[in-house]
Amino acid sequence: MAGNSITIASPLNPVLSITAIPGHFVTSHSHINYYIDITEMKHSHMLAREAGITLADNFAYEKVVDTVVCMDGSEIIGAFLAQKLSKNDMISMNSRKNIFVITPEFNTNGQMIFRDNLEPMIRGKKVLLLIASVTTGKTIHRVLECIQYYRGEVQGIAAVFSAKEEQEGIRIHRLFSWQDIPDYETHSYRDCPQCRQGIPIDALANSFGFSRI
Repeated sequence: MAGNSITIASPLNPVLSITAIPGHFVTSHSHINYYIDITEMKHSHMLAREAGITLADNFAYEKVVDTVVCMDGSEIIGAFLAQKLSKNDMISMNSRKNIFVITPEFNTNGQMIFRDNLEPMIRGKKVLLLIASVTTGKTIHRVLECIQYYRGEVQGIAAVFSAKEEQEGIRIHRLFSWQDIPDYETHSYRDCPQCRQGIPIDALANSFGFSRI
């Protein structure tokens, strides 16, 4: 499975690349035929810096941002994104601003929440959502609902990889899209062509990685 992986450079920054591993993967929301591995980009400070800077270019001169909400372990990228947004630049909307970088928590009922000490960083703030990987958009929907519940104002969505171009009328600015990966497909479990063909599941996948079955 992993031996057939392909490495794909970002069309926006050739320093950045992802590894696409073909197979039959199951996520919490869908079945996919490639696992998109962005582990190194999330945990290497040099690559995270490049990713954050590249994504920030989509927002620095057009959007006011008070808080970056990070999902899927993208906090390091988020910190560099915030640093770039707040760079001392006369035409930047956020020059010299102190930008918060936070992550929601899941309570025992599986609800997405912000604790009382983080709530002031959301309530009444202009929020940029950063997510590592988007397939169906269901996670984004949940985060947007959570931000709105806490009275945050969503300014935009940034992603390392996204199979979607927009979510609920908001454009997703991404470093990689499904078009960069040959034959990338995502399906509900009811419509999965690999299941219909009797192809066994290779692994369970989430934002942390995948586990072979």
